Amino acid sequence: MAQRRTGRTIVAEPLTPALLARLGALEEVPETPADFRPSGAWVNKYLIFTCHGYVESGNQGVGVLRLERSPAESGSGFVFKVRQRIVHDAGHVHEIEALVRCRGDRLATPVQWRLLNRFEDIDGRELPELRSEQQGAFDGGELVIDNGGRQIRPAGATVTSDWGLMEAVQRLEAQAGLPGGFLMLQGFTVLRAAQRFTAVRRERVSELAGRPLLRLTQTGRGVLPYDYWLLPEERRLAVVTTGPRAYVLNDRAEEMLEQRLKDVRARIRRRRRG
Repeated sequence: MAQRRTGRTIVAEPLTPALLARLGALEEVPETPADFRPSGAWVNKYLIFTCHGYVESGNQGVGVLRLERSPAESGSGFVFKVRQRIVHDAGHVHEIEALVRCRGDRLATPVQWRLLNRFEDIDGRELPELRSEQQGAFDGGELVIDNGGRQIRPAGATVTSDWGLMEAVQRLEAQAGLPGGFLMLQGFTVLRAAQRFTAVRRERVSELAGRPLLRLTQTGRGVLPYDYWLLPEERRLAVVTTGPRAYVLNDRAEEMLEQRLKDVRARIRRRRRG
């Protein structure tokens, strides 16, 4: 880290669990439930943390990502529920909900999905003019997306999503090798080509009492590198970092975000009153 004349310290390194701990975003890793199985039913909650480039200020939890996995009743694949809430500085909220049916393969290939985008104003009222819905399907060669108009995109044979990868990495077995190249649907809206996992390594994090974490790195076109940090014994995803954003496993993430939202909205109302 480098010091500038302003007295602020530049964060001159990529986000890692060790750096997140020093920035106060990762105090401890939550205890994994005794019945947790990557291929079973589970809920993971992540605090979405952003770093604005300096150690002393501008770094904060701005959102929450809730992932819920349920094995399909048919015994084939699973159902994946996603809920993401982002709090903006003006007190508005952007919420995304997705219901996805996935294959149980190594990349959690999405088969069908429904996506809802909605926004709230500073008083918590939905802004209906900004609401949007989308349905999609993947048949093994083409993506079919309907958001008021039907679109068909060629996609090849191997497709996943950024949220789906947060499920899939927990089931990857090192001895089976890493999957080959794939396409990634980012937010189920943008298709990112030529993605691949490039490295797997085990690292100890002294800031977390020397706890070991398993690190997988993903690179590809149109994205900053993703690093996935897993608890090696439990195979539970603890941290994801990409550029200035991190997803940090935290059982209290939803409560923390709601408190931030209350504080932001209260501050704006005070400014309005003068």
